[in-house]
Amino acid sequence: MASKNVEETSSTEIPVETPAQAPKLPDKFADESYKLFSQVKVEPPTAEEADRIRKKSIRWILSFLCVGYHLMYVDKQTLGSSSILGLLEDGHLNSNQYNWLSSIFYFGYLLAEWPQNWALQRFPVAKWLAGNLIVWGIILLLHIPCNNFASFFVVRFFLGLAEACIVPAFLLTLSMFFTYDEQAVLMPIMWAAGNSSPITSGLLSYGVLWIKTGSFAPWRWFMVITGTLTVIYGVLIWLFFPDNPMSAHFLTLEERAQAILRISSNHSGIEQKRFKRHQLIEALKDPKTWLFFLHAWSQEMANGLTNQYSLIIKSFGFTTLQTTLLGCVTGLTSLVSLGAAAVILAKTRNSRAWISAAAYIPPMISSILLITLPWSNRWGLLAAIWIRSTGGIPYSVVMIWAANCSAGHTKKTTVIALYHVGYGLGNILSPQLFQAQYKPRYIVTWWVILWIACVLPTIIVLYLRWYLVKENKRRDLLAQRGEIREFGVIEHIDESGERQEEVVDARQLDLTDRENLAFRYVL
Repeated sequence: MASKNVEETSSTEIPVETPAQAPKLPDKFADESYKLFSQVKVEPPTAEEADRIRKKSIRWILSFLCVGYHLMYVDKQTLGSSSILGLLEDGHLNSNQYNWLSSIFYFGYLLAEWPQNWALQRFPVAKWLAGNLIVWGIILLLHIPCNNFASFFVVRFFLGLAEACIVPAFLLTLSMFFTYDEQAVLMPIMWAAGNSSPITSGLLSYGVLWIKTGSFAPWRWFMVITGTLTVIYGVLIWLFFPDNPMSAHFLTLEERAQAILRISSNHSGIEQKRFKRHQLIEALKDPKTWLFFLHAWSQEMANGLTNQYSLIIKSFGFTTLQTTLLGCVTGLTSLVSLGAAAVILAKTRNSRAWISAAAYIPPMISSILLITLPWSNRWGLLAAIWIRSTGGIPYSVVMIWAANCSAGHTKKTTVIALYHVGYGLGNILSPQLFQAQYKPRYIVTWWVILWIACVLPTIIVLYLRWYLVKENKRRDLLAQRGEIREFGVIEHIDESGERQEEVVDARQLDLTDRENLAFRYVL
């Protein structure tokens, strides 16, 4: 009969006896952190050590992600920026065709979302991300020879295929290095970097207008610059960005283990490269998965504005040069509002839903003003456009909230994928709200945006908070009764062929949030 050895794999105090109800699984299905703790035994980091690891992670991870978000949004706005730089004329595009170039990007995005998230679980995250970024940049450069609707249609579709990987990869990386409370603060900071991109796009658009190269129009220079920068960024990601804490070159072996222990309050693992069908099924049956999906869809019903801002501002009676500079204000208001959200989240706890709901109020006011103000009041209409920027707050907060409310690597990637499927659906439909027959006031459009993209997501986030508070209270009651176990058993075969068992912390088991009742939902 095979012998049984029960041993501890961390300094966490774990009962020696293993209750029958403790979860048990083969080592191949354990979290990647289990492999690291099999190599090195460390104590949980002291406050000083934890702070040093956190600062190193912020220096290397956050800096890359902020640059990435900013560059990604500049790239996403290339169509909108180019619309006033001669693209419509050179591409012989009408309004309907232009709207479809926005939608087809998200058809590609939607089609690739599931395969891209599967690949992120199967392959090294940073390397897969880098490959997609380089492809993204090359596709941007392929816009340059396009001169008709069909050619633009093709490159925009493939651009969507490449982009489907980027945000999920950023979210997974963030969840590997930071606590949930830290992520709640860092995500708005990253999104502030991203949503401030109209400043860069506006100044870049203004600059290329002064480049006189005959038939090589300013919008083509815009593509040259953004495409080249994206390829360079992809190469830097390949060389310097870690796949996970276990491969973080800026941490020592002991610090890598302590980096995992530092975020133990998350009650979830780091990474698991094996697909687990039961976690997929659990994600699909979990009501909150679909609430987050619905929020993503409803909010993005306003995102058709991304490629319309320049055209709408110009329609108020401003020149092309004035429009490029006035568009910068949108980026500035995004930067300020998301920065303020990050500060509030840093100083409060469990305030994600409240901040998100409050952030929807200015977009509601904006829609009402755009419906009711007289067309002659162009500065009032412009101000209404500018104050919409607070809508970026709930996007950044709720997206990472969805990831934080899911544990188990397959389940987490599934939830992230479905969130971005909702995101893609909203972005396919939203450009179609800006039909030529609604010009110039777009009254029907603003009414749809008011109710679908402002009021509905506000209701969803408030309901989500109520739902999660109720579940946390149920788990607290179970904990008081002593019915929750924070450890489990990993089985493996030793060199002599005997079956061994180790009692380990439940965080090393890659359990889902429903399997691990010690998990608490952030609010």
